[in-house]
Amino acid sequence: MSDHLLQGPTEATYLVPVFESSRRFDGLTAQHLQTSRVAQQLLRLPVVQNQAVRSGNKPAEAAIEVIVEQIQELEAVTDRIIADAILKLGIYLDRYKSHHISKRAIHAFHLGGLQERRSALVQHWDALHHAHGVPPASNPPDEHTLRGRTESEVFARLAALLLNPTPTIQLTEPLVDPIAAPVDSSATGKVVVVGGAAIDHIWRIRSVPEMATSTMAMSYSRSPGGRGLSQAVAAARLNLDVSLIAAIAPDDDGKDIESYLQREGVDTSLLRRIEHNSRNDTIRTPATGIFELPAGNSSAAVWRDGVELDISAIDQHADTITSCDVLLLTFEVPQYVLRHTLSLVSSAPNKPVVIVTPGQPYADGHLLSPVLKQIDYLVAHLWELEGFGFAEESRYDPQLLSDDLLSLGLRSLCLLVDRGGTIYERGKRQEQIPAPPSVLRESSITRDSFCAALAARLIEDISLTERTIRWAAAAMASFAENYHQAQSHPRRATVDEKYRQISTQEDS
Repeated sequence: MSDHLLQGPTEATYLVPVFESSRRFDGLTAQHLQTSRVAQQLLRLPVVQNQAVRSGNKPAEAAIEVIVEQIQELEAVTDRIIADAILKLGIYLDRYKSHHISKRAIHAFHLGGLQERRSALVQHWDALHHAHGVPPASNPPDEHTLRGRTESEVFARLAALLLNPTPTIQLTEPLVDPIAAPVDSSATGKVVVVGGAAIDHIWRIRSVPEMATSTMAMSYSRSPGGRGLSQAVAAARLNLDVSLIAAIAPDDDGKDIESYLQREGVDTSLLRRIEHNSRNDTIRTPATGIFELPAGNSSAAVWRDGVELDISAIDQHADTITSCDVLLLTFEVPQYVLRHTLSLVSSAPNKPVVIVTPGQPYADGHLLSPVLKQIDYLVAHLWELEGFGFAEESRYDPQLLSDDLLSLGLRSLCLLVDRGGTIYERGKRQEQIPAPPSVLRESSITRDSFCAALAARLIEDISLTERTIRWAAAAMASFAENYHQAQSHPRRATVDEKYRQISTQEDS
Protein backbone atom coordinates (compact mmCIF):
# COMPACT_ATOMS: atom_id res chain seq x y z
CA MET A 1 0.00 0.00 0.00
CA SER A 2 1.17 3.52 -0.71
CA ASP A 3 1.99 6.32 1.70
CA HIS A 4 -0.41 8.75 0.08
CA LEU A 5 -3.07 10.72 1.93
CA LEU A 6 -5.91 12.81 0.59
CA GLN A 7 -5.73 16.54 1.05
CA GLY A 8 -8.52 18.50 2.71
CA PRO A 9 -11.15 19.99 0.39
CA THR A 10 -11.21 23.49 1.88
CA GLU A 11 -9.08 25.78 3.94
CA ALA A 12 -11.57 25.49 6.81
CA THR A 13 -11.14 21.74 7.26
CA TYR A 14 -8.18 22.20 9.61
CA LEU A 15 -10.74 23.21 12.27
CA VAL A 16 -12.85 20.07 11.85
CA PRO A 17 -10.66 17.98 14.21
CA VAL A 18 -11.40 20.49 16.99
CA PHE A 19 -15.09 19.66 16.83
CA GLU A 20 -14.51 15.95 16.25
CA SER A 21 -12.39 15.72 19.40
CA SER A 22 -14.87 17.84 21.38
CA ARG A 23 -18.00 15.83 20.67
CA ARG A 24 -16.96 12.99 22.99
CA PHE A 25 -17.83 12.74 26.67
CA ASP A 26 -19.13 16.14 27.87
CA GLY A 27 -19.23 17.69 24.41
CA LEU A 28 -17.76 21.06 23.52
CA THR A 29 -16.74 22.75 26.77
CA ALA A 30 -14.41 25.58 27.67
CA GLN A 31 -12.37 23.18 29.78
CA HIS A 32 -11.81 20.86 26.80
CA LEU A 33 -10.81 23.74 24.54
CA GLN A 34 -8.42 25.07 27.18
CA THR A 35 -6.57 21.74 27.58
CA SER A 36 -6.66 20.44 24.00
CA ARG A 37 -3.63 21.11 21.78
CA VAL A 38 -5.63 20.90 18.59
CA ALA A 39 -8.06 23.53 19.91
CA GLN A 40 -5.36 26.19 19.86
CA GLN A 41 -6.05 26.68 16.17
CA LEU A 42 -9.63 27.62 17.06
CA LEU A 43 -8.66 29.83 20.00
CA ARG A 44 -6.30 31.85 17.79
CA LEU A 45 -9.03 32.80 15.30
CA PRO A 46 -9.43 36.58 15.08
CA VAL A 47 -13.19 36.29 15.73
CA VAL A 48 -12.49 34.40 18.98
CA GLN A 49 -9.74 36.74 20.10
CA ASN A 50 -11.97 39.74 19.37
CA GLN A 51 -14.80 38.22 21.36
CA ALA A 52 -12.42 37.58 24.28
CA VAL A 53 -11.31 41.21 24.29
CA ARG A 54 -14.87 42.51 23.97
CA SER A 55 -16.37 40.23 26.65
CA GLY A 56 -13.39 40.05 29.01
CA ASN A 57 -13.67 36.25 29.04
CA LYS A 58 -10.89 33.75 28.52
CA PRO A 59 -10.35 32.63 24.89
CA ALA A 60 -11.90 29.20 25.52
CA GLU A 61 -15.07 30.76 26.96
CA ALA A 62 -15.16 33.29 24.14
CA ALA A 63 -14.87 30.47 21.61
CA ILE A 64 -17.99 28.79 23.03
CA GLU A 65 -19.89 32.09 22.75
CA VAL A 66 -18.80 32.51 19.14
CA ILE A 67 -19.61 28.92 18.18
CA VAL A 68 -23.09 29.10 19.76
CA GLU A 69 -23.87 32.26 17.78
CA GLN A 70 -22.46 30.91 14.53
CA ILE A 71 -24.33 27.60 14.77
CA GLN A 72 -27.52 29.64 14.73
CA GLU A 73 -26.27 31.30 11.53
CA LEU A 74 -25.83 28.01 9.65
CA GLU A 75 -27.94 28.11 6.52
CA ALA A 76 -29.56 24.68 6.91
CA VAL A 77 -31.77 23.96 9.93
CA THR A 78 -30.55 20.35 9.79
CA ASP A 79 -26.97 21.56 10.28
CA ARG A 80 -28.03 23.62 13.30
CA ILE A 81 -29.81 20.65 14.88
CA ILE A 82 -26.87 18.29 14.33
CA ALA A 83 -24.17 20.71 15.48
CA ASP A 84 -26.06 21.63 18.65
CA ALA A 85 -26.85 18.03 19.60
CA ILE A 86 -23.51 16.43 18.74
CA LEU A 87 -21.48 19.16 20.46
CA LYS A 88 -23.92 19.01 23.43
CA LEU A 89 -24.39 22.77 23.61
CA GLY A 90 -28.10 22.77 24.53
CA ILE A 91 -28.91 25.80 22.37
CA TYR A 92 -32.39 24.54 21.49
CA LEU A 93 -33.38 22.62 24.65
CA ASP A 94 -36.08 25.12 25.67
CA ARG A 95 -37.50 25.03 22.15
CA TYR A 96 -37.65 21.23 22.23
CA LYS A 97 -39.33 21.23 25.65
CA SER A 98 -42.02 23.64 24.46
CA HIS A 99 -42.69 21.45 21.42
CA HIS A 100 -43.15 18.35 23.55
CA ILE A 101 -40.08 16.46 22.40
CA SER A 102 -39.83 13.35 24.58
CA LYS A 103 -38.20 13.68 27.98
CA ARG A 104 -35.87 10.82 27.06
CA ALA A 105 -34.57 12.78 24.06
CA ILE A 106 -34.24 15.99 26.13
CA HIS A 107 -32.24 14.04 28.72
CA ALA A 108 -29.99 12.58 26.00
CA PHE A 109 -29.22 16.01 24.53
CA HIS A 110 -28.64 17.54 27.97
CA LEU A 111 -26.82 14.81 29.88
CA GLY A 112 -26.35 11.83 27.59
CA GLY A 113 -23.18 10.46 26.02
CA LEU A 114 -22.35 10.80 22.34
CA GLN A 115 -24.05 7.56 21.34
CA GLU A 116 -27.23 8.54 23.20
CA ARG A 117 -27.30 11.91 21.48
CA ARG A 118 -26.87 10.32 18.07
CA SER A 119 -29.65 7.85 18.74
CA ALA A 120 -31.99 10.64 19.89
CA LEU A 121 -31.21 12.63 16.75
CA VAL A 122 -32.11 9.76 14.47
CA GLN A 123 -35.20 8.64 16.40
CA HIS A 124 -36.67 12.16 16.72
CA TRP A 125 -35.48 13.52 13.37
CA ASP A 126 -38.90 14.71 12.12
CA ALA A 127 -40.02 16.13 15.47
CA LEU A 128 -36.80 18.11 15.93
CA HIS A 129 -37.21 19.74 12.53
CA HIS A 130 -40.87 20.54 13.16
CA ALA A 131 -39.81 22.21 16.43
CA HIS A 132 -37.82 24.60 14.23
CA GLY A 133 -40.87 25.19 12.04
CA VAL A 134 -39.63 23.31 8.99
CA PRO A 135 -40.13 19.82 7.58
CA PRO A 136 -36.96 17.67 7.37
CA ALA A 137 -35.19 18.12 4.05
CA SER A 138 -34.31 14.41 3.95
CA ASN A 139 -34.92 11.13 5.67
CA PRO A 140 -33.01 10.64 8.92
CA PRO A 141 -29.49 9.28 8.41
CA ASP A 142 -28.55 6.02 10.06
CA GLU A 143 -26.13 6.37 12.97
CA HIS A 144 -23.21 5.01 10.91
CA THR A 145 -23.70 7.70 8.23
CA LEU A 146 -24.19 10.37 10.87
CA ARG A 147 -20.96 9.35 12.58
CA GLY A 148 -18.89 8.67 9.48
CA ARG A 149 -19.71 11.51 7.11
CA THR A 150 -22.59 13.79 8.06
CA GLU A 151 -21.16 15.20 11.27
CA SER A 152 -17.80 16.03 9.68
CA GLU A 153 -19.56 17.79 6.79
CA VAL A 154 -21.57 19.89 9.26
CA PHE A 155 -18.40 20.70 11.19
CA ALA A 156 -16.71 21.78 7.95
CA ARG A 157 -19.56 24.21 7.20
CA LEU A 158 -19.42 25.55 10.76
CA ALA A 159 -15.64 25.96 10.44
CA ALA A 160 -16.07 27.91 7.20
CA LEU A 161 -18.51 30.21 8.97
CA LEU A 162 -16.02 30.81 11.78
CA LEU A 163 -13.39 31.87 9.25
CA ASN A 164 -15.89 34.27 7.68
CA PRO A 165 -18.30 35.09 10.51
CA THR A 166 -21.56 36.96 10.17
CA PRO A 167 -21.57 40.69 11.02
CA THR A 168 -23.17 39.95 14.41
CA ILE A 169 -19.75 38.67 15.52
CA GLN A 170 -17.17 40.26 13.22
CA LEU A 171 -16.16 43.75 14.24
CA THR A 172 -15.59 46.37 11.55
CA GLU A 173 -12.02 46.79 12.82
CA PRO A 174 -10.37 43.75 14.44
CA LEU A 175 -9.29 44.33 18.01
CA VAL A 176 -6.60 41.69 17.78
CA ASP A 177 -4.01 40.96 15.13
CA PRO A 178 -4.96 37.79 13.17
CA ILE A 179 -1.68 36.20 14.24
CA ALA A 180 -2.46 36.24 17.95
CA ALA A 181 -0.13 35.15 20.70
CA PRO A 182 -0.50 31.49 21.70
CA VAL A 183 -3.09 30.87 24.39
CA ASP A 184 -2.26 29.10 27.63
CA SER A 185 -3.18 25.57 26.60
CA SER A 186 -1.33 22.38 27.44
CA ALA A 187 -0.70 19.78 24.73
CA THR A 188 -1.76 16.18 24.98
CA GLY A 189 1.78 15.04 24.20
CA LYS A 190 4.77 16.20 22.16
CA VAL A 191 5.89 13.97 19.28
CA VAL A 192 8.81 14.58 16.93
CA VAL A 193 9.01 12.59 13.68
CA VAL A 194 12.33 12.27 11.84
CA GLY A 195 11.82 10.71 8.44
CA GLY A 196 10.98 11.33 4.82
CA ALA A 197 8.50 13.44 2.86
CA ALA A 198 7.80 12.96 -0.83
CA ILE A 199 5.18 13.31 -3.52
CA ASP A 200 3.57 9.96 -4.24
CA HIS A 201 2.43 9.04 -7.75
CA ILE A 202 0.09 6.06 -7.40
CA TRP A 203 -1.13 3.80 -10.17
CA ARG A 204 -3.76 1.24 -9.12
CA ILE A 205 -3.46 -1.84 -11.29
CA ARG A 206 -4.98 -5.32 -11.29
CA SER A 207 -1.68 -7.11 -11.88
CA VAL A 208 1.98 -6.29 -12.48
CA PRO A 209 2.65 -6.30 -16.24
CA GLU A 210 5.03 -8.85 -17.70
CA MET A 211 8.42 -7.70 -18.91
CA ALA A 212 8.21 -5.63 -22.14
CA THR A 213 4.42 -5.25 -21.78
CA SER A 214 2.10 -2.63 -20.32
CA THR A 215 -1.21 -2.56 -18.51
CA MET A 216 -4.04 -0.06 -18.11
CA ALA A 217 -4.27 1.47 -14.66
CA MET A 218 -7.65 1.55 -12.94
CA SER A 219 -6.80 4.96 -11.46
CA TYR A 220 -3.97 7.42 -10.86
CA SER A 221 -3.46 9.89 -8.05
CA ARG A 222 -0.80 12.25 -6.80
CA SER A 223 -0.50 13.27 -3.15
CA PRO A 224 1.96 13.98 -0.32
CA GLY A 225 3.54 10.83 1.10
CA GLY A 226 6.61 9.38 2.74
CA ARG A 227 6.91 7.35 5.92
CA GLY A 228 7.78 10.33 8.12
CA LEU A 229 5.02 12.52 6.72
CA SER A 230 2.47 9.73 7.05
CA GLN A 231 3.34 9.06 10.70
CA ALA A 232 3.29 12.77 11.51
CA VAL A 233 -0.19 13.19 10.05
CA ALA A 234 -1.41 10.01 11.78
CA ALA A 235 -0.19 11.37 15.13
CA ALA A 236 -1.70 14.82 14.55
CA ARG A 237 -5.08 13.22 13.86
CA LEU A 238 -4.87 11.65 17.31
CA ASN A 239 -4.63 15.14 18.86
CA LEU A 240 -0.88 14.99 19.50
CA ASP A 241 1.44 17.98 19.21
CA VAL A 242 3.58 16.90 16.24
CA SER A 243 6.65 18.33 14.52
CA LEU A 244 8.16 16.77 11.40
CA ILE A 245 11.87 16.92 10.59
CA ALA A 246 12.26 15.99 6.92
CA ALA A 247 13.98 17.30 3.81
CA ILE A 248 12.17 18.89 0.88
CA ALA A 249 13.09 21.21 -1.97
CA PRO A 250 11.62 24.72 -2.30
CA ASP A 251 9.69 23.73 -5.44
CA ASP A 252 5.96 23.34 -6.08
CA ASP A 253 5.98 19.77 -4.70
CA GLY A 254 7.68 20.95 -1.53
CA LYS A 255 5.12 23.73 -1.13
CA ASP A 256 2.29 21.24 -1.61
CA ILE A 257 3.76 19.03 1.12
CA GLU A 258 4.18 21.96 3.49
CA SER A 259 0.62 23.22 2.90
CA TYR A 260 -0.80 19.74 3.40
CA LEU A 261 1.04 19.27 6.70
CA GLN A 262 -0.16 22.64 7.97
CA ARG A 263 -3.76 21.76 7.13
CA GLU A 264 -3.35 18.53 9.08
CA GLY A 265 -2.03 20.37 12.13
CA VAL A 266 1.62 19.28 11.84
CA ASP A 267 4.33 21.79 12.77
CA THR A 268 6.43 22.48 9.65
CA SER A 269 8.94 24.88 11.19
CA LEU A 270 11.57 22.10 11.46
CA LEU A 271 11.48 21.09 7.78
CA ARG A 272 14.85 21.33 6.01
CA ARG A 273 14.56 23.04 2.62
CA ILE A 274 17.45 22.04 0.35
CA GLU A 275 17.98 24.05 -2.84
CA HIS A 276 21.13 22.54 -4.39
CA ASN A 277 23.10 19.30 -4.26
CA SER A 278 26.87 18.90 -3.88
CA ARG A 279 27.34 19.75 -7.58
CA ASN A 280 25.30 22.93 -7.07
CA ASP A 281 22.53 21.58 -9.29
CA THR A 282 18.98 22.74 -8.64
CA ILE A 283 17.11 19.78 -7.18
CA ARG A 284 13.53 18.70 -6.66
CA THR A 285 11.48 17.30 -3.81
CA PRO A 286 11.66 13.49 -3.51
CA ALA A 287 9.08 11.45 -5.39
CA THR A 288 7.80 7.89 -5.17
CA GLY A 289 6.24 5.87 -7.99
CA ILE A 290 3.85 3.27 -6.62
CA PHE A 291 2.06 0.34 -8.25
CA GLU A 292 -0.80 -0.58 -5.95
CA LEU A 293 -2.52 -3.94 -6.34
CA PRO A 294 -5.86 -5.09 -4.87
CA ALA A 295 -6.02 -5.75 -1.09
CA GLY A 296 -3.17 -3.37 -0.31
CA ASN A 297 -0.14 -5.05 -1.90
CA SER A 298 2.19 -2.61 -3.58
CA SER A 299 5.66 -2.03 -4.97
CA ALA A 300 7.45 1.27 -5.29
CA ALA A 301 10.47 3.12 -6.64
CA VAL A 302 11.89 6.03 -4.61
CA TRP A 303 13.78 9.00 -6.08
CA ARG A 304 15.44 11.49 -3.71
CA ASP A 305 17.79 13.58 -5.92
CA GLY A 306 20.09 14.22 -2.98
CA VAL A 307 17.33 15.72 -0.81
CA GLU A 308 18.17 14.11 2.53
CA LEU A 309 18.68 15.11 6.12
CA ASP A 310 22.20 15.39 7.54
CA ILE A 311 23.58 15.61 11.07
CA SER A 312 23.43 19.42 11.07
CA ALA A 313 19.64 19.25 10.61
CA ILE A 314 19.41 17.06 13.71
CA ASP A 315 21.77 19.16 15.81
CA GLN A 316 19.90 22.32 14.85
CA HIS A 317 16.79 20.97 16.58
CA ALA A 318 18.48 18.95 19.33
CA ASP A 319 16.57 20.64 22.15
CA THR A 320 13.21 19.90 20.54
CA ILE A 321 14.14 16.29 19.83
CA THR A 322 15.49 15.52 23.30
CA SER A 323 12.60 17.22 25.13
CA CYS A 324 9.73 15.47 23.31
CA ASP A 325 7.65 12.65 24.79
CA VAL A 326 7.98 10.30 21.82
CA LEU A 327 10.42 10.22 18.90
CA LEU A 328 9.26 8.46 15.73
CA LEU A 329 12.24 7.62 13.53
CA THR A 330 12.35 5.92 10.12
CA PHE A 331 15.02 4.38 7.91
CA GLU A 332 14.27 7.05 5.28
CA VAL A 333 17.16 9.06 6.70
CA PRO A 334 20.77 7.98 6.02
CA GLN A 335 22.03 5.42 8.52
CA TYR A 336 24.63 7.77 9.99
CA VAL A 337 21.85 10.30 10.67
CA LEU A 338 19.75 7.62 12.36
CA ARG A 339 22.70 6.61 14.55
CA HIS A 340 23.43 10.22 15.46
CA THR A 341 19.78 10.90 16.35
CA LEU A 342 19.57 7.81 18.56
CA SER A 343 22.82 8.73 20.30
CA LEU A 344 21.50 12.24 20.91
CA VAL A 345 18.27 11.14 22.60
CA SER A 346 19.90 8.33 24.59
CA SER A 347 21.91 10.91 26.55
CA ALA A 348 18.91 13.18 27.24
CA PRO A 349 18.06 13.71 30.93
CA ASN A 350 14.46 12.62 30.28
CA LYS A 351 14.87 10.26 27.34
CA PRO A 352 11.85 10.20 25.03
CA VAL A 353 10.27 6.92 24.01
CA VAL A 354 11.86 5.89 20.69
CA ILE A 355 9.79 4.09 18.05
CA VAL A 356 11.64 3.07 14.88
CA THR A 357 10.24 1.72 11.60
CA PRO A 358 12.68 0.23 9.07
CA GLY A 359 10.63 0.80 5.92
CA GLN A 360 13.10 0.11 3.13
CA PRO A 361 16.03 -1.60 4.94
CA TYR A 362 19.54 -0.20 4.75
CA ALA A 363 21.76 -1.89 2.19
CA ASP A 364 24.21 -3.24 4.78
CA GLY A 365 21.41 -4.85 6.79
CA HIS A 366 22.66 -4.93 10.36
CA LEU A 367 22.24 -2.40 13.11
CA LEU A 368 24.88 -2.87 15.75
CA SER A 369 24.07 -3.66 19.35
CA PRO A 370 24.70 -0.09 20.64
CA VAL A 371 22.08 1.19 18.20
CA LEU A 372 19.48 -1.45 19.07
CA LYS A 373 19.91 -0.67 22.78
CA GLN A 374 18.75 2.87 22.06
CA ILE A 375 15.46 1.74 20.46
CA ASP A 376 12.43 1.13 22.66
CA TYR A 377 10.06 -0.22 20.00
CA LEU A 378 11.07 -1.54 16.58
CA VAL A 379 7.89 -1.85 14.46
CA ALA A 380 8.65 -3.93 11.40
CA HIS A 381 7.74 -6.66 8.93
CA LEU A 382 9.69 -9.89 8.87
CA TRP A 383 11.19 -9.26 5.43
CA GLU A 384 12.62 -5.92 6.59
CA LEU A 385 14.63 -7.66 9.30
CA GLU A 386 16.01 -10.63 7.36
CA GLY A 387 19.56 -9.30 7.55
CA PHE A 388 19.44 -8.75 11.30
CA GLY A 389 19.50 -12.35 12.52
CA PHE A 390 22.62 -14.33 13.40
CA ALA A 391 21.57 -17.52 11.64
CA GLU A 392 20.00 -18.27 8.26
CA GLU A 393 17.04 -19.87 10.02
CA SER A 394 16.18 -16.52 11.63
CA ARG A 395 14.97 -15.26 8.28
CA TYR A 396 12.09 -17.73 8.42
CA ASP A 397 11.44 -17.97 12.16
CA PRO A 398 10.06 -14.85 13.93
CA GLN A 399 10.86 -16.32 17.34
CA LEU A 400 14.53 -16.86 16.47
CA LEU A 401 14.76 -13.40 14.94
CA SER A 402 13.22 -11.76 17.98
CA ASP A 403 15.55 -13.70 20.27
CA ASP A 404 18.54 -12.42 18.30
CA LEU A 405 17.39 -8.79 18.39
CA LEU A 406 16.41 -8.81 22.05
CA SER A 407 19.75 -10.38 22.98
CA LEU A 408 21.47 -7.43 21.27
CA GLY A 409 19.67 -4.99 23.56
CA LEU A 410 16.42 -4.15 21.72
CA ARG A 411 13.67 -3.52 24.27
CA SER A 412 10.61 -4.50 22.19
CA LEU A 413 9.93 -5.86 18.72
CA CYS A 414 6.47 -5.30 17.22
CA LEU A 415 6.42 -7.74 14.31
CA LEU A 416 3.50 -7.10 11.97
CA VAL A 417 2.15 -9.67 9.53
CA ASP A 418 -0.67 -9.72 7.01
CA ARG A 419 -3.21 -10.16 9.82
CA GLY A 420 -2.23 -8.58 13.13
CA GLY A 421 1.14 -9.47 14.60
CA THR A 422 3.14 -10.25 17.74
CA ILE A 423 5.01 -8.13 20.29
CA TYR A 424 8.20 -9.56 21.79
CA GLU A 425 9.65 -7.93 24.92
CA ARG A 426 12.64 -8.89 27.02
CA GLY A 427 11.61 -10.81 30.10
CA LYS A 428 7.91 -10.83 29.21
CA ARG A 429 5.52 -13.18 27.47
CA GLN A 430 4.54 -12.56 23.87
CA GLU A 431 1.53 -10.33 23.22
CA GLN A 432 -0.66 -10.75 20.17
CA ILE A 433 -1.69 -7.74 18.09
CA PRO A 434 -5.36 -8.31 17.14
CA ALA A 435 -6.02 -8.78 13.42
CA PRO A 436 -8.11 -6.01 11.84
CA PRO A 437 -11.64 -7.02 10.78
CA SER A 438 -10.90 -6.27 7.14
CA VAL A 439 -9.70 -8.10 4.05
CA LEU A 440 -7.08 -5.40 3.57
CA ARG A 441 -3.66 -6.76 4.52
CA GLU A 442 -1.39 -5.01 6.98
CA SER A 443 1.04 -2.83 5.12
CA SER A 444 3.15 0.29 5.35
CA ILE A 445 0.44 2.90 5.77
CA THR A 446 -1.62 0.89 8.27
CA ARG A 447 1.62 0.51 10.23
CA ASP A 448 1.90 4.31 10.36
CA SER A 449 -1.49 4.44 12.09
CA PHE A 450 -0.27 1.74 14.50
CA CYS A 451 2.93 3.67 15.33
CA ALA A 452 1.07 6.94 15.90
CA ALA A 453 -1.49 5.25 18.15
CA LEU A 454 1.29 3.45 20.02
CA ALA A 455 2.92 6.83 20.65
CA ALA A 456 -0.37 8.32 21.88
CA ARG A 457 -1.05 5.50 24.31
CA LEU A 458 2.54 5.32 25.61
CA ILE A 459 2.34 9.01 26.49
CA GLU A 460 -0.74 8.26 28.59
CA ASP A 461 0.05 4.76 29.90
CA ILE A 462 3.88 4.99 30.07
CA SER A 463 4.24 1.20 29.67
CA LEU A 464 3.05 -1.28 27.05
CA THR A 465 -0.26 -2.47 28.50
CA GLU A 466 -2.86 -4.71 26.90
CA ARG A 467 -5.04 -1.63 26.44
CA THR A 468 -2.22 0.13 24.58
CA ILE A 469 -1.81 -2.80 22.19
CA ARG A 470 -5.53 -3.08 21.56
CA TRP A 471 -5.89 0.65 20.96
CA ALA A 472 -2.98 0.72 18.50
CA ALA A 473 -4.50 -2.29 16.72
CA ALA A 474 -7.82 -0.44 16.61
CA ALA A 475 -6.11 2.46 14.84
CA MET A 476 -4.71 0.06 12.27
CA ALA A 477 -8.12 -1.57 11.87
CA SER A 478 -9.89 1.79 11.50
CA PHE A 479 -7.65 2.76 8.63
CA ALA A 480 -7.88 -0.62 6.91
CA GLU A 481 -11.66 -0.77 7.24
CA ASN A 482 -12.24 2.61 5.57
CA TYR A 483 -9.31 2.62 3.16
CA HIS A 484 -11.34 2.42 -0.04
CA GLN A 485 -13.72 5.17 1.10
CA ALA A 486 -11.32 7.57 2.81
CA GLN A 487 -7.59 7.06 2.39
CA SER A 488 -6.57 8.96 5.50
CA HIS A 489 -5.52 8.09 9.01
CA PRO A 490 -8.30 7.83 11.61
CA ARG A 491 -9.06 10.46 14.18
CA ARG A 492 -9.07 9.71 17.90
CA ALA A 493 -12.86 9.40 18.16
CA THR A 494 -12.87 6.81 15.38
CA VAL A 495 -10.13 4.80 17.07
CA ASP A 496 -11.94 4.99 20.41
CA GLU A 497 -15.07 3.56 18.85
CA LYS A 498 -13.20 0.80 17.01
CA TYR A 499 -11.35 -0.03 20.26
CA ARG A 500 -14.67 -0.49 22.04
CA GLN A 501 -15.97 -2.69 19.22
CA ILE A 502 -12.88 -4.92 19.21
CA SER A 503 -12.82 -5.15 23.01
CA THR A 504 -16.51 -6.06 23.14
CA GLN A 505 -16.05 -8.76 20.49
CA GLU A 506 -13.02 -10.25 22.23
CA ASP A 507 -14.62 -10.19 25.68
CA SER A 508 -17.93 -11.71 24.57
